[in-house]
Amino acid sequence: MRKYKFRGKRVDNGAWVYGDLIENQGRYFIYHATSETTIEDNDDRKITIIAVKVESGTVGQFTGLPDKNGKEIYVGDIVRNKKGTIDVITYDSLAFALCVAYATSPNGVCSTFFGNNNPLKDLEVIGNIHDNPELLKGASNE
Repeated sequence: MRKYKFRGKRVDNGAWVYGDLIENQGRYFIYHATSETTIEDNDDRKITIIAVKVESGTVGQFTGLPDKNGKEIYVGDIVRNKKGTIDVITYDSLAFALCVAYATSPNGVCSTFFGNNNPLKDLEVIGNIHDNPELLKGASNE
């Protein structure tokens, strides 16, 4: 079964949080179910949880795949391939596929991938578009 997981930056302190995504009236929250975040879990088919509000623009989904060092790759990550090319992980909602888009032409050609077809295995996460936008300056597609 595919693992659905998200990350986002907390509104209150800017820290990254990882877990399940909740959207409520245009606001986004992430929670990770643990005994500390589950307040009530009764037999009444309801649970009460603690979720943290995150900046909507920073929410990124886990691709389900690791980079060459085993680090989880999320939408919004900046990666480097064997040739030194810098790319950004994006999500193509029209094709329901994740793709690697060139940092210098994000509307350009994407390489989609599904399941075990993992072109990311040779990539290395070097940052993300929210914390490290400077990594995209001067990126080339050689």
